[in-house]
Amino acid sequence: MTAKLTRAVRCTAAVLAVIAVGAGATACDSSSGSTSSKAGGWSGLQGGSQEKAQAAGDSMKNVKKMAEKGSRTDAVNLASTASTASTTGAESKRCHTGELTFNWGGPHGGAPDMQADYQQMATVRLANSGNRTCTLHGFPGVRLISTTGETWDLPRSSDKPSTMTLSPGDDTSMVSMNILPLPNAMKGPKPFKVSQVLITPPDETTHVTLKWPYGGAVLDQSGATRPGTFVNPIGIG
Repeated sequence: MTAKLTRAVRCTAAVLAVIAVGAGATACDSSSGSTSSKAGGWSGLQGGSQEKAQAAGDSMKNVKKMAEKGSRTDAVNLASTASTASTTGAESKRCHTGELTFNWGGPHGGAPDMQADYQQMATVRLANSGNRTCTLHGFPGVRLISTTGETWDLPRSSDKPSTMTLSPGDDTSMVSMNILPLPNAMKGPKPFKVSQVLITPPDETTHVTLKWPYGGAVLDQSGATRPGTFVNPIGIG
């Protein structure tokens, strides 16, 4: 009885360690106390050959690297530029939500491959639809809403923001999100099927709601400390 209890504790600790980095689901072999990947990593591997096990291990390492590459668990849209926006001049120049239009697509109009087994990028181009020149600086707030009504406030990357200046009509800025798709063939990990995306520009309190146009699902890491899905600061589009 004692030996079985000890193995169960070791197994539970191993599973929690995997979940903490959002690496996917695992299963425990109660007879040996070891953990094995039900999903086979992001390569969708099946079977137990040494080559497949090595590939699964490499895939899992890639997931951890992608997650560690960037995310802080800041709130949805803290005043990321409070020191800048605190001055009267910065406040008067800031782009307001109502002065911007939001359209899916990056510099080259690319769309994320939602069946890929590696990190993708989804981008929203911002255009100044007002009649004055304004600036954007910092992180947007991004909230994903699933087809079942669940919400996920994306954490921020570790990238440093820079100031973007938009003249009337300019569309040279964008919101970019690194996302970790969950291919249809991948069984085990929980999918987050995105239906809508709420975007709040830096230092604003009102948002726009965009319909998610790409289908598929992302790996549900909404409770992870360093998920592979996160938002970057406003950048050049």
